[in-house]
Amino acid sequence: MMITAIAGLFFDKNTQALRWVVILAALVQSFGFAFIAYLIIYLKFPRISPWWGSVVIFLLGLITTFLTAITPFSPYLEAGGGVNWDVQHVQPLVDIFRFFLFLITFIPLIVILGQQIRTSENPFVKAKAFGMSLVLIFGILIGLLDFLLETILKLGAISSDITLGILSIIVFLLVSITQKPLPEEKYVPPPPFPKIPW
Repeated sequence: MMITAIAGLFFDKNTQALRWVVILAALVQSFGFAFIAYLIIYLKFPRISPWWGSVVIFLLGLITTFLTAITPFSPYLEAGGGVNWDVQHVQPLVDIFRFFLFLITFIPLIVILGQQIRTSENPFVKAKAFGMSLVLIFGILIGLLDFLLETILKLGAISSDITLGILSIIVFLLVSITQKPLPEEKYVPPPPFPKIPW
């Protein structure tokens, strides 16, 4: 989101730069998906090397990035002020595949975090897991809305930007509230050794 926001602010009239931003965003997402796949396998399948799942998902992400790069599309600034990335109209299959990568990585991690919320006795761990699962749910929601608002509902690009802005603020607040560091424990010196009577 940050990459596309910066591009929308500073390169909104440069079609070639906006094209590269879409490709770069797909590549960055590939690393994110691979990291989540690593986490899932590390947490749920300790006998399997987490690198296997990570590499497979990363390769799928690279395929998506390659397909995005070879598909011709021309992002442009709409009259309403939003950048129309022209991706959903030209390459809906690539978009669906990217959303599929969201689902196969985010949903299992949400399930794992949900189990952690139910089983953990520590309220701090529960709050962290709850906050992270909400962030992941919002991630899926953002991907779905981005696809739905412009492609299916035929709304302008600015509608997607406004929705992403509102959801980003909510995610920022959730992270700042639920992901606080552990409180520092006060140092308690050990009790003095008892005097030995001689």
